[in-house]
Amino acid sequence: MYNKIKFQMKNFLLTLFVSTFYVITNAQCVPNPLYQDSLYNIWPDTVVNLPYCQQGSPYNAVLDIKTPTTLIEAADGDSSLTSIDTLGQTFYVGDWLVDSMVLVQAIGIPTGLSLNCNEPNCVLQGDVLTCAYLNGTTNDPPGVYPIEIIINVYTHGDITYWAGPIPITVPVTTDLYTATGAYESITGYEIVVGLTGDVQIQDSQELYLLQNRPNPSKGKTEIQFNSSTVQSIDFSIFDLMGKVVYNQQLVAKIGLNSIILNEDMQEGIYTYSINNGVALLSRRMLIMKN
Repeated sequence: MYNKIKFQMKNFLLTLFVSTFYVITNAQCVPNPLYQDSLYNIWPDTVVNLPYCQQGSPYNAVLDIKTPTTLIEAADGDSSLTSIDTLGQTFYVGDWLVDSMVLVQAIGIPTGLSLNCNEPNCVLQGDVLTCAYLNGTTNDPPGVYPIEIIINVYTHGDITYWAGPIPITVPVTTDLYTATGAYESITGYEIVVGLTGDVQIQDSQELYLLQNRPNPSKGKTEIQFNSSTVQSIDFSIFDLMGKVVYNQQLVAKIGLNSIILNEDMQEGIYTYSINNGVALLSRRMLIMKN
């Protein structure tokens, strides 16, 4: 009787507020009341991103969420993107209430971590302050793990159309996946997994430099770093006097890069660094022959 209901919704403006928390006995999170009167949002944005994860140690992060009240709020005020096309007509549905926002899945999280909510199946009611949390322990290799958050939105309302001179009102209940055939995909978030809790990060969207392993070593060791772009990197090793004892020019790929060092260097403490012309990151390593 009716054509398939279609509506378009602007990509949700999601920002994530992430904070370390202690797991209480029922393994739930407590939302920050500071955001009680806020409009639809999740704090902060992808520039701040998710906290550092130490390999083999418990990881806990809270996502404070204020769910949208209406579709126009979820569409960030753009009324042109909140409409239903059916029966040869276009109907504005921006004032329809959001019944629930569902966190369907978090793709790409390290093994051993999981996305959880206070509400069953992460079905979050519309116009509420709530939270979700990532927790667990991972032994995945050090590196940067991009996260994709999959979201669905449920809504309902009435459509009134004309059958000749007679107005007919039809109640409609739908969701983003049913209406468009796809979920909302939120990208840009990432979790950095490392061996120690003091990973040096400078301009987090550009470079991560991880501690070499093994450390101490006998001269053969692996040094890893993450790059968000394909770029030229100057890799250098300095002795305690600041003298360059090793230098290598390389082109970094997007993601995790590895440098296998197998040099006959004297015992001692050295500083190794990567430099892309904007950021200079350094760490220390120890070489012991015996």
